[in-house]
Amino acid sequence: MSFLRFFKNITLVIASMAIAVTVTPTASAIATLKNLHLANNKDEDNKDQNLIAADRSQAARSQPMQLPDTGAQDDSWSCGPNSAARVLRYYAHDVDYAMVRDVTNKKLFLPQRMHNPFTNQWIEMRTGTPPLTLQQVLQRWEGDRVKRSSQTSFDKLISLVRSGKPAIALVRVGNFSIPYVGSIPILHWIVVTGADSGQIYYTDTNSQAYSLSYQDFQTKWNLGLDKNGSDRDVSVAIANVLKSNGVEARTLVWIER
Repeated sequence: MSFLRFFKNITLVIASMAIAVTVTPTASAIATLKNLHLANNKDEDNKDQNLIAADRSQAARSQPMQLPDTGAQDDSWSCGPNSAARVLRYYAHDVDYAMVRDVTNKKLFLPQRMHNPFTNQWIEMRTGTPPLTLQQVLQRWEGDRVKRSSQTSFDKLISLVRSGKPAIALVRVGNFSIPYVGSIPILHWIVVTGADSGQIYYTDTNSQAYSLSYQDFQTKWNLGLDKNGSDRDVSVAIANVLKSNGVEARTLVWIER
């Protein structure tokens, strides 16, 4: 592999490593988000997880949508296909987490191993799902009805979930640093299922339902990348690498039905 190709792959690694989570409980994206969950989420744990698609509009108007449980995430990278499987089952597709993960795995543009010409070693890797890839996976079942947007307005998100359309959102759950590169946000896909006066409701990849305040959700949804945001803490260089691979603040993927 040439040095030029290695450099190109490294930029892809930076973008895709950001959309990946560890399954170590103390450092997982789920554990990070859980610190902000409110006490009233305890009531969500006892709700029926098998709401069929035909009831989605009525449910969205009266309470957060209840997504079918297609299986909890059990690896370090597949928060995207895990969230996609829940949305597809919600719309009555006969899929599960393992099936959607397999389809996604075949579409990822990064190899599972990459050769480092500086050390003559192979680097083992498995990274997260970029927004475009997640959209393409969903299109296998829903075609052109699958929509993707970045720099999405908060009002647009509220409108979607209140009309009974679950939206897969990319949120920030932490960061890590690479020498000579800088701070890279750790990102995670979740499914937003509802909104009321002050609270956003979502289903995480552990199959549990939670909530965040409007402010906390928007901070995480901005990813630290919004050039106009007061919470931006990612360098321009890293932000540009992420943007070139489709990773931007306030990204959503949903099915327009």
